[in-house]
This record gives sequence, C-alpha cells and structure tokens, in this order.
Amino acid sequence: MPDKQLISKDTKYELPSIDFREHTLGNGMKVVMSKFGNIPMVALNTTFHIGSKDEEENKTGLAHLFEHLMFEGSPNVPKGEFDEILTKHGGDSNAYTSRDSTSYFITLPSNKLETAIWLDSDRINGFGISEESLEIQKDVVLEEKLLYVDNSPYGTVEEESSSRLYKKNGYRWPVIGNMDDLKKVTIEEVKDFYQKFYRPDNAVISIVGDIDYDKTLMHLEKYYGNIIPENNFKKNINFEDDDLTDEIRHDVFDNVHLEGQFIFYKLPKLGTKDFYALNLLSGILSDGDSSRFYNELEYNGKLVNEIDSSVLGMENTSLMILTAIALKGKSLIEIENKIEIILEDIRNGNITDKEFEKVKNRIETYFSSKRQSIVSIADKFSYLKTFYNDCNKINTEILDYLSLTKEDLTEAAKKYLNKNQRLVLNYLPKN
Repeated sequence: MPDKQLISKDTKYELPSIDFREHTLGNGMKVVMSKFGNIPMVALNTTFHIGSKDEEENKTGLAHLFEHLMFEGSPNVPKGEFDEILTKHGGDSNAYTSRDSTSYFITLPSNKLETAIWLDSDRINGFGISEESLEIQKDVVLEEKLLYVDNSPYGTVEEESSSRLYKKNGYRWPVIGNMDDLKKVTIEEVKDFYQKFYRPDNAVISIVGDIDYDKTLMHLEKYYGNIIPENNFKKNINFEDDDLTDEIRHDVFDNVHLEGQFIFYKLPKLGTKDFYALNLLSGILSDGDSSRFYNELEYNGKLVNEIDSSVLGMENTSLMILTAIALKGKSLIEIENKIEIILEDIRNGNITDKEFEKVKNRIETYFSSKRQSIVSIADKFSYLKTFYNDCNKINTEILDYLSLTKEDLTEAAKKYLNKNQRLVLNYLPKN
C-alpha cells in the first residue's frame, strides 16, 4: 500500500497518492481495488493479456473481433441482454483492443457493483458465442474496416507502416487484422482462441470508486473464484525483430486532397528510460503553440496544415510517429528537410531550459488530470499490473519523467532518431 503522500525533494513534486489493494485469486486472476472519490459510482476494468501481436499468421483480427463478440452473449446472459441489464441499472460499458491487450470496462452506481461483477465474470465462465453472432460481428468489423481504413484519408497508415517496420512478429499486421483471414474464421477457431486466452490466469480486474475492500473481494471470489482454467497456459514471449539500419521510403497513392508524410522510428519498449525520454521530447516537438514543429513548420513556415509527434508504447517495442499534412502546393521534401533540421538541432543538445520546464509542467498536468476519472484510474491499474506488475507506478511513474535531464533527451535522440533508422511514408493524391 502506498504512502499517504508522494514527495520527491529532488523534483519538487507532491501529489496525494492513490490507495489500492491487490489480491490474486486461487485460479490466478489478479485483482486490484481502489476506494477513490466521493461519488457513489464504480468502474470495473478487465484486461486480458491478448492483443493483435499474439495472433497467428493467417488467423489475424481475432483479438479485435473478440472485443465485439464478448458483448454477444454468455452462458447465463442471452444475446442482447448484457447492455440491456447494465442500462436498466444505470450503467454503461465499452472495450478496446491494442497490439498487446484487450480491455473491457463497466461503470455503474456502486450499489449495483455485484451486478457488474456477475455480468463480467459470466463472459469467461463458459463459451457463449453462437454461429449467428460470429457472422454478424464479422460483418460489423468489415464495415468498420471500410469506414475507418479503406474510405478514410490516410486510413491505411497503420497497415502500410506495420508491414514495413516489422518482419518477424505479430506487430507486422494491423490491430483490425486481415479481412481475408476474418472472413474465413470458423466458430471452432473462435472457441480455441477463447479457451487459450480468455481465462482468469491471463486477466487483471481493477475496480475503482465507492467500494468496500472486503465486500468487493467477497463478490470477486464468489463470481470469479470458481472459474478454473482448462489447460496449462504459456504465453509466447518471442518477439525478436531486426533493427532498422537503412531508411525505408514508400509512396502511397490514396484518395487524399492534401499530401501527407508519416515518419516512424523504432524505439525501446515501454517503461525504459529512453522510452520516457522520447515521450518528453515528443512534447517539446509538438505539444502546444510554443512547440518546435508548430512554430517552424506551421506558424512561421506556412508549410503544413497540421503536424504532430507521438510515442506509441508497446510491450516489446515502441514507435515515435511524426505526422505532417502539407498545405496545398507545399512540398513534402521541404517539410521533411525542415523536420530533419529540427531533429539535428535536438541531437546537438540544443534544448532550452524554458521548453524543458514547460514540457515537464505539462506532464504534471497530464498526470493530475488522469486522476479525475475512475474509468481512467481502473484502466491504468490494469495496464500497470499487466505490463509492469507494479501498481504503485500509478503514484511514482511521473518521477520517471521528472527525474530526466536535457542530456537524457539528447542522448535518446542520438540513439534512435536518425535518418538511417526510419520509415518514411508519403501519401499522395491518386489523381
């Protein structure tokens, strides 16, 4: 259990810590509970350690498909009644899939917590997906792919980049998967996937809000404790891949009105010192009107309609992604050259005290804002338990950022942000 206050004299940072309790059920399911806030609401997050990268080649898209299927019926909750029951009790639910995990969350009044636990537990208490539900949700995913990927400007960036950045592991296909694979998937394959990954010893459940610890644990033992995994489970942890040592360039002709450029750098996995350093650097590059990219390419340079940098942290690797959408008539080559000048300046150690302090202040604001929502706190606890096995990072992770120096950012940029270590995708109009 964390201290009442998190205080670091070195960083001059102080914020009330979030209290929590941890427990592991006899079947291996990991539990995190946190009594938080004064509103009579509760958020439940169940995260399964299964993402798109864990799929088999030629059987892609199953992790994302299950995000849909898990609302389609379970042994004691017929199709269509999951959301109906939640709504009746003033609750709501949703889910998301990443390359590394799949998360389901429920919010509802705290006096109805047992209902949420029953509903959620029934989804892994037995296979309840019908052939009809499978076919319906296949069509839903196909429509999603058409809407957000095929018919959306720059919608294929994940697909085009993944296949070029990774060659040996499951990061090489997009989260939504290959639609030819999806169309062929059978109910037997769906059941096999469910039995392999949707099991208590591959899950973390986090419950945050107006709760009593002992009563909540009693409910968890009652509804999850008797779910026994069917067989031994060993997750594939072999995700080796080659570093980028030569620049890769590719032109994509798409239904876009404005030319776009997407630059990718492979970074170390989440939680490493360089991962935190490059996250801070990304803020210096593109966070706010005083950022390097905004000032030099958008406000003063008049080269781009929008520009951004972001870091995507993943379990076995990470990415820095630079996105530039050109103003009509502006050259992608000119934009690329300007970006490289800015990065070279960073690699040479030219980070001002002012911009360094500003990005640290923004990090503090970000961490404070993330403490306002029981949904985001429950999600964070499940994330931290799944990938770090350290829930107290919810109180201490900010120090991983605030303890960094300008030199740490410069050294990370020198290591990872070089021209020979990048993929450049240029999106150009078809006509």
